[in-house]
Amino acid sequence: MVGTRILQALSTGAVAASLLVVTGSAAARGTQRGHVSASCFILHEIGVGQVRRNPASSCGLRVTPQSTFKIPHALAALDAGVIAENEVIAYDGHAVDWPSWGRDHALASALRDSVVWYFQEIARRLGADRERQYLRRFEYGNRDSSGGLTTFWLGRTLAISPDEQARFLLNLYAGRVGVSEHAVETVRRLLVQPQGHVTNAAGANPFAAPWPNGAIVSAKTGAGPHADGRAVRWLVGHVRRGARAWIFVSNVVGPGDLPRTAAIDQAARALVDEHVLR
Repeated sequence: MVGTRILQALSTGAVAASLLVVTGSAAARGTQRGHVSASCFILHEIGVGQVRRNPASSCGLRVTPQSTFKIPHALAALDAGVIAENEVIAYDGHAVDWPSWGRDHALASALRDSVVWYFQEIARRLGADRERQYLRRFEYGNRDSSGGLTTFWLGRTLAISPDEQARFLLNLYAGRVGVSEHAVETVRRLLVQPQGHVTNAAGANPFAAPWPNGAIVSAKTGAGPHADGRAVRWLVGHVRRGARAWIFVSNVVGPGDLPRTAAIDQAARALVDEHVLR
């Protein structure tokens, strides 16, 4: 059982909340290969007002956001008007890493299937200046987009910690990210996951099934190498059950053979253990 310790209450500048962080070897149980070098799970209950945390330096460790950056990218694209929700971008036939990427996509399917080329086109439409402006507006990690217009979030210069991911999600679900209400509502709606699963390029991954009646899970995965070659795995999201709601951040960092589902599996165990999805 992962222990927790009450810390001094702090203000996130977003929403008063309850923060539970599950870290270390207990959070990393279930990874089948390799040695986990860092792991962090954050659970923040919106509106509760107490802060609970099991201290771990890994929750402040900045790593590449990989495809979790599709959340702020979608917000920026909708807010700037460079894409409409139902606009389809045509696949040009180039080689892709996943079969799900090899077709035309609109925003909903591009988020669901975590389509890299689609969001690289979004980056081109936004341009370097607006990318920098939105990173500052969102206060997103180190805000460094210097690593190439279509690659800076893919193991290059942009980096964010689990703590910073949690603050960004709190602001998103409080409607305090500095973009239009339409952009916020659209992205939050498109992040909702199918019952008992979370989706990514590989398809629908089992996730803490079955969920309690009425539970709504919203999430985005991320997986890829950090700039130093370590593998980074993310799952970030939100759970609503009736009048209660939580945001969560799951991050696992390890060697190159770290399972792609490491952060998904860590989050599923923790959300069940904490009776969020049980």
